[in-house]
Amino acid sequence: MERKRITFFILIAILAGIIIGIFAWKLLSPKLGEGVFYYRLDKNKANLILLNGKGEGEKILTVDAQEVDLSKYKPPRYTFISPDNRQMVYLKKTKEETVQNLGNNMIANRIFYEPFLVNLKTGTEKKINQPIDASRIVFSSDSNSIAWIKEIKESTFEEIQENNIKREVWTSRADGENAKLLVILDDGVVLLKNWTGNYIYFQGVSGVNIKSLGRINISNKKVDYVIPQGCDSGLINCQNILFSSTGNFFLYEIYSMKNGKEITELYLGDFGNKEFRPILTTDRISDKIWIESEKGFIYTEQEIINNQIKETIHLVDLYKEIDTEIYSGSYINEIAIDESNNYLYFLEKAETEEINMFDLIRLNLKNKKIDKILTENYNNILIIQ
Repeated sequence: MERKRITFFILIAILAGIIIGIFAWKLLSPKLGEGVFYYRLDKNKANLILLNGKGEGEKILTVDAQEVDLSKYKPPRYTFISPDNRQMVYLKKTKEETVQNLGNNMIANRIFYEPFLVNLKTGTEKKINQPIDASRIVFSSDSNSIAWIKEIKESTFEEIQENNIKREVWTSRADGENAKLLVILDDGVVLLKNWTGNYIYFQGVSGVNIKSLGRINISNKKVDYVIPQGCDSGLINCQNILFSSTGNFFLYEIYSMKNGKEITELYLGDFGNKEFRPILTTDRISDKIWIESEKGFIYTEQEIINNQIKETIHLVDLYKEIDTEIYSGSYINEIAIDESNNYLYFLEKAETEEINMFDLIRLNLKNKKIDKILTENYNNILIIQ
């Protein structure tokens, strides 16, 4: 009888362990779910919604919207989601100050923000007590750390140049703890692009007509710069640089005039090997996004026909060197890809008399089927992936 009782308690303990394990797995599983995130405004709040290929998606949490005018709001644009989809950092507006009178009844304002870390499983917020600049925050590949630029008191680029300000790149845990100075860059303005493995990639501006493209080695703090093929020494003619998720490759555009017509040449760059090659030439590229496998990318080509904007979405296979048109429509913006479910999401100008109304569209990349998820004012919705 005693042995049966002990066996019974062992079984109870095993079952309890399984239940606790399932609960812990649900709470701590590495991904909240594959898909694309977007904000939708609800008065002075913004609902974060996950699109997973089914209906309008699942509401994950609600955060404060950003006030842009008296009783007018918009979704918080400075939102950065970790690679494992478990947490995000977003910047909450705290105040706004006038910093420069531009004349003609125009003024320049500076907006101040506070960073918050949000657990996407539980919806809990925690303020990050670090002076983080409202430029861009990048997560490490394992989602445990963030890199950021330290905020400065100077508000204009002229002040930055006059005071010879250098920009500090810092790293910390995702919650801001254990912050460490990584490097000090000569650039007056720095935009972090990607943190992959041992490297943080960035773009910088150090003066008028002087831009830079570089990466920081996390281990030895060495900063390496590159001037891509076709770019001048100040990178002024090179625009819209987009790194792949691993940082192995980047796309960049070079603008030129040929026979009185503006031409865009798209190049593929390999930062590590310092190799570059032209991919295609077109009139104008309005947006682009990498496919996560790095086998290719998607871009939108814009042209004006009879005073109407026409946009065509292209899928480029870099290995097969094939450029395929997959959709054509009116003004398109904010493309995002859910590669796991083979969907492309984007906003397209709605066929209504209201100028600011846009449709949220889901495009099946396999069969090219289109689903209109909803129609909303452009200022009330934001795809952030």
